[in-house]
Amino acid sequence: MALRSEPTSVRVARRVTKAWIRCHCRMTEDQVDAVVIVVSELCTNAVQHGRRESIDVRGWMSAPDELRIEVHDNSPSPVPAPFHAGTEQESGRGLVLVDVLVTELGGSWGFTEDGTCAWCCLALRGEAR
Repeated sequence: MALRSEPTSVRVARRVTKAWIRCHCRMTEDQVDAVVIVVSELCTNAVQHGRRESIDVRGWMSAPDELRIEVHDNSPSPVPAPFHAGTEQESGRGLVLVDVLVTELGGSWGFTEDGTCAWCCLALRGEAR
């Protein structure tokens, strides 16, 4: 889904992602919520740091038991790395949160070499809906 690169688009991405996952993936509600947080953080990162007018959020079954999600900002940049923000900092925790949640979900995540796309792959091990 193509979205304007603005903060309100993150809410749209969360809502659409949650509905799609509930319909198409075998995940518990806790897993769905974790994936929605991951998408929210990746979209927020793209909106804040991308230098384009839009972002593109894609999700599909890359294998029968694997979900792949990508957030493209089409804005080449150095690949960001998670860091632990100080207690006084208002931001900087998003990628650490992504790392924790994706690890808990038994998945992997990263960025393309040119920094234009953040991605995650998640194993579908929840109860069938």
